[in-house]
Amino acid sequence: MASSFSLWKMYRRRDIHGDSINKAQLKDFWDQISDQSFDSRLRTIFDMVDKDADGRITEEEIKEIICLSATTNKLSNIQQQAEEYAALIMEELDP
Repeated sequence: MASSFSLWKMYRRRDIHGDSINKAQLKDFWDQISDQSFDSRLRTIFDMVDKDADGRITEEEIKEIICLSATTNKLSNIQQQAEEYAALIMEELDP
């Protein structure tokens, strides 16, 4: 399940401000994070990575998610190479 920090990113993407949401908004978030379809999972991951909610993912944002994932999964060798991996991903996606 997405962390509360990630949920706040999803709130921002939907232009929701304040410290509360209504029942319909909660259902929308729940549907997105519990949907196992590829598109929904991709949207959730995108929302988590897109820190500034501008609809684009930068190389720095990719590097941060690689580092976070490597730290969470105790993969220090991946964390050390996060910058290189982020550059390779960006090169492949945005030649």
